[in-house]
Amino acid sequence: MSKNFTDYGNDVKRIVFKVTDHEHAKLIVRLRHNALTQSEFFKAVIDAVNHDDELILSFIQQHISEKKKMNKERIVKTNKMIDKGKQIIKDFSLSDDEVEDVFDLIAEEFPEL
Repeated sequence: MSKNFTDYGNDVKRIVFKVTDHEHAKLIVRLRHNALTQSEFFKAVIDAVNHDDELILSFIQQHISEKKKMNKERIVKTNKMIDKGKQIIKDFSLSDDEVEDVFDLIAEEFPEL
């Protein structure tokens, strides 16, 4: 049974991936050194990605470049799109809440999207 769209954002999802026991142990030691739990750490990373944190975006772009996940042309195009989006938000002087309100209005007007 499909969930109602009005419930969107309330369903909790689990994110699972595998690493070696050694990598996991190193992560736990480093997190404990910084007084963080795994959950706090990964939620902070997700929050940073979702809110376009400059530091995490820089890290992701560096990783993509090193791993050759995208060609240089696409990276440049993506960066231009990000900059254009920031400029539009700045031009309209929209707060994060106002941007969310716009998305809510679009969802109400066009529920099939």
